[in-house]
Amino acid sequence: MKLEDLLATDALIPSLPAAVTRILGELQKEEPDLRLVNQLLSGEVGLTVRILRLVNSARYRASGERIGTVEVATTMLGLIATRQLVQAAAVGSAFKNVAGVDMAEFWRFSIDVAKISRSLAEELGLDKGIAFTAGLLHGVGDLIMKMAMPGLPSLQPAFVTDAGRCAAQTAELGYAYPEVGACFASRWQFPESIVEALRYQCDPHGGVKHTLSSLLYLACWSARAHQMGLAGSVRLEKFPHEVAQAIGLSGTERLCDEEAIAWTEVEEARDFA
Repeated sequence: MKLEDLLATDALIPSLPAAVTRILGELQKEEPDLRLVNQLLSGEVGLTVRILRLVNSARYRASGERIGTVEVATTMLGLIATRQLVQAAAVGSAFKNVAGVDMAEFWRFSIDVAKISRSLAEELGLDKGIAFTAGLLHGVGDLIMKMAMPGLPSLQPAFVTDAGRCAAQTAELGYAYPEVGACFASRWQFPESIVEALRYQCDPHGGVKHTLSSLLYLACWSARAHQMGLAGSVRLEKFPHEVAQAIGLSGTERLCDEEAIAWTEVEEARDFA
């Protein structure tokens, strides 16, 4: 399937849910009514669960105290971060079941990538919410491709351990999941910085501003190395140090330390999926 044909198939790239559109519409106003936002969110139980899961996964509170209500979450996050999180949480419901994909495993990996992305963004002084959201969305393009072409050879290996997936898809189709994911993010009105990061996540020096795409590349590499059981000196030797150095990251050894990341539990991912 050609890329233009895939992107023209509305059934494969879902529209924003009506409830999410209403919430985002309120958040876009010059003076949003946060009480109305909370009321609308409270009426969407699945969305609320996903938002709370993401807030707690990202450890927005330094104390580590868990956030139990959407009111506390939105008050703490502020309007901009709440908007990002509402959009990100809605993605879980948009892709609840994809044939041949273990969705809990997919989201477990994606949340890990999001956590690492947020940590790296903090070190670089970048927007942590943007980085977290980009990490969470990084594999959505692969889900869309899987729905459209379930028998495609380059889509058969498990996403979370297939380091050569982008190259294989490009060789087979002329495009790969980063471009498809970027289109999805654009249609769902995610910030352009996220769209570009998704598009160039496998080409860390591509794009006009490559810092976020390079950060996402490193986060994906580290999460995949964990999934594949790379550890110790082997992991440190294979780590893409040149990508980290290009964006000013130092002390990359910590990304090779299994204890440096609070890896996502399966149950945590199931709550999101």
